[in-house]
Amino acid sequence: MRIAYSCAGEGLGHAIRTSVIGPLLEGRHKLVYFAPEPVKDFLESKMGKRHFEDIPHFAFEKRGEKVLILATVFRALPSIAKFSCDIVRYAKRLKELKIDAVISDFEPILPRAARALGIPVFQLNHPGIVQRVARHHPFAWLNSFASRILEGPWHERAHISFYGGDVGPILRREIFRYPLSDEGFVLLNLKACYRPALLPILDRAGVAYKLFPNRHEDFEKALAGCSCVLSSAGHQIIVESLALNKPILVIPQRGQWEQCLNAKMVGATGKGMSTSLKRLESDLPLFLDRLGAYRANVLSSRFDVSDNSLKIASRIEKFLARYCARKRGWTVRGAGKAQTNRERTNSRQRAVS
Repeated sequence: MRIAYSCAGEGLGHAIRTSVIGPLLEGRHKLVYFAPEPVKDFLESKMGKRHFEDIPHFAFEKRGEKVLILATVFRALPSIAKFSCDIVRYAKRLKELKIDAVISDFEPILPRAARALGIPVFQLNHPGIVQRVARHHPFAWLNSFASRILEGPWHERAHISFYGGDVGPILRREIFRYPLSDEGFVLLNLKACYRPALLPILDRAGVAYKLFPNRHEDFEKALAGCSCVLSSAGHQIIVESLALNKPILVIPQRGQWEQCLNAKMVGATGKGMSTSLKRLESDLPLFLDRLGAYRANVLSSRFDVSDNSLKIASRIEKFLARYCARKRGWTVRGAGKAQTNRERTNSRQRAVS
């Protein structure tokens, strides 16, 4: 089958999952990758020579390390017309490429283009996990709504998560390449917006660290050799740290409910804690004093930090096999009331009559 695989460009977790799952499917299928500009270079560096095509990138509005949900929504309103044009344009491209199925990791355009053509969509992502949590706080509700829009329509969906997901996390083989050690430094995995406030705190405390992203350093080697990790609360860095039994201190982005939820779950694992930029100076010594206890704590069975990449690849293969067996009558979900392709065709024919 000819498969189009798209991923979001906000953070590297989506691209990492794509770089792991895509090659597992390439033995049986022809894949075309649709990658936004922020992650395209990363994917090409990890995957080598593949068929990559550009796709627009949806970005959150931010002030420093804070995500501005309302500003993001309002800024997106004028681009609705362009969004519709993009869907039409990519539907045409899917048709030109003779695509049989679409796999999407939290990328909203290609699934909608596929729906217009009656092409089946398999959606996998982590951010959608917020839809499974009680949403009493208004920001939680807004994040849940935003995640639903960004998922787009799907025929089958799998939420990837070390807690409460349909499938556990997807891990890269590279992180197991080096022997584990403790070389006495903290691995900092931080975007530029965190650094002006955070680095002076570490310097005053006399903490040795290695800062990433850094194209001149080997991240996987540093992760294997660090004493602990200090990062924002992205899902992928958390699961990679937990998989290697590296204690982690997370600073969730303010206004980003998914990261707030991830941070809460880090505390529940007993393998780390969460803080904020305001509390970091007082919390950092407490975290460093507890490193031995964090390493010794046994992870509860409610958390999964094993590699589930083969499991999700098998689930996708079964999804594609069902599509081959019954090319008609798929139910499109996540786009309002469910309706099969056949029902939509019949309704259009009745309208024309």
